[in-house]
Amino acid sequence: MNPLEYGIKLQTYPQEARGWFEGVYYPREARIQKMTAADQAAYLSETESGALRIASKLWTETEVTGFGIYPYVNSPVFSLQTGLTDGEFTITFVNPEKEEIPVNCYADEVLMIRDLCIAPGEVRKVSFINCSIHEVTSLRFFCSDTAEQEADAKVRHLYVSDISYRALPEGAAAAIAAGTAGAADGAGAADEAAAAGINMDKPTIFLASDSTVQTYEPFYYPQTGWGQVFYEYVCPQEKVQDRQSEDRIYPQCHVYERETISVENRSIGARSARSFIDEGKWNALLKRAKAGDYVLLQWAHNDATAVRPNRYVCPADFDGFLMKYITSCKSRGIHPILVTPVSRRNCDEHDGEFVLSFGEYRDEMVRVAEREHIPCVDLCVMSNDYLKQIGSEEAKSLYLWCPAGAYPEGAYADGVSDNTHLQEYGAKIYARMIAKTLLEMEGFAEVDALKPYLNADKVPEKKEITVEEKPVNREVPTGFALQELQVQNKVANFLLIWNDVEGAVSYNVYRKGSVDFQFFPLRTVSAQEKKTAAVLPFTIPAADVYQVKVTAVFADGKESEPSRIIEFRA
Repeated sequence: MNPLEYGIKLQTYPQEARGWFEGVYYPREARIQKMTAADQAAYLSETESGALRIASKLWTETEVTGFGIYPYVNSPVFSLQTGLTDGEFTITFVNPEKEEIPVNCYADEVLMIRDLCIAPGEVRKVSFINCSIHEVTSLRFFCSDTAEQEADAKVRHLYVSDISYRALPEGAAAAIAAGTAGAADGAGAADEAAAAGINMDKPTIFLASDSTVQTYEPFYYPQTGWGQVFYEYVCPQEKVQDRQSEDRIYPQCHVYERETISVENRSIGARSARSFIDEGKWNALLKRAKAGDYVLLQWAHNDATAVRPNRYVCPADFDGFLMKYITSCKSRGIHPILVTPVSRRNCDEHDGEFVLSFGEYRDEMVRVAEREHIPCVDLCVMSNDYLKQIGSEEAKSLYLWCPAGAYPEGAYADGVSDNTHLQEYGAKIYARMIAKTLLEMEGFAEVDALKPYLNADKVPEKKEITVEEKPVNREVPTGFALQELQVQNKVANFLLIWNDVEGAVSYNVYRKGSVDFQFFPLRTVSAQEKKTAAVLPFTIPAADVYQVKVTAVFADGKESEPSRIIEFRA
């Protein structure tokens, strides 16, 4: 299909970002409009060979804290009425120039083609699967650029000779994504789906959420997401096979396969309802899901973090993001189930009282569920009520509290006191709570169909920990650990966690590369920021071996001895 046969508009970002206002960062707003004759002349032209020459301008602004990163692209928008279906786009790029052209492509919110270099004289066909969450799918093509502000961005050109699209039969999306042959024509899609690790006759319960649900590697034990143990309350009489998801898009994706049903935990820390979509993780989940499957959706922990702009979703916008998940599930015959956010152990900052965590977001999830008539497990209220019942000290056995030396071979050898994340016992308490609630839920045919697979009889057992107490320097940060290291676009993103130090006004985090002779400051964290965030995100250039450490800084300017040193390769 000729690119000019698509609906074409122009998207630009003419106004500067509003910036920070009352604790929230406001980026530039996109302006989408019909193309004038002048726009047409500036952005689109046909070559003698019939290819379409497309102009674009890219620059990436980073707000002052360094955690809000916003790529802005002035470019044409190609629109196609796809409906809420799975489809395959094939783009044919050409390059009549003398230099290579690095091309990129957005499909709606997701970057599907990234920094693909088209050599001079080359003709390259590139395909990707888009599981649309909009009735109309929008494509934007642009060239890579390192500009950090609009004034430095250059107008660059790429060439497209064809854009084709075809809807895919059920099961084919996962098969193509897994690289299995034959799925493209739709014949034998069930066989191809099976090759991709998907049984078309066996239901799957998918979990999409954050670090309170995520599956963790043994090094981080006892840290456990409730999604990591939820399978224990799903057909517990059957043997289970635990493996990484076949698409291996990120290592936290685990499949817990029973004989008659599977649980697939695709939750990952530091993500919100916004960023899970923007990063393509929802698209990847939809590729693997089929009609009759279930998706348990728990959001709010990171949506509520206004100091992290790329993930923040204000309560007023939360409804809209939830609806993207709900409508894209319903259109495919997938059953969405909302789970309100598990409460924090927040009694320390509220004079011993447990206050409902993320109340605005919880209320919004309940309202949306009632309006759309979909199941909702109110874990937020149930977990908060349970914490009130057992009290603040017992609550530590549910959350990531453990003394130094309890787990000497793991990430928390120095101990940890974390009121947000769960340890194994707490994860099982809440996983059972969810299963029990679903078993008792009435009024939903899809939940009735799920009940035969659920069993909440097993009561979690709390493990007693005995540790020989050792002298501890109270000024030195303990519990220093690294989490969720990811490398993307030559940048390493990771989370650090450590215990609060009494009397500290700030903390200095240091890093040392393999060729450095000393540690250099990575960033300073205020005591207030540390208290309001369970984990703290950091970025560093990739392709090196690093060491990191942290010190506490006190009101008199004194700096403590450093924590233990963590070494990692990025």
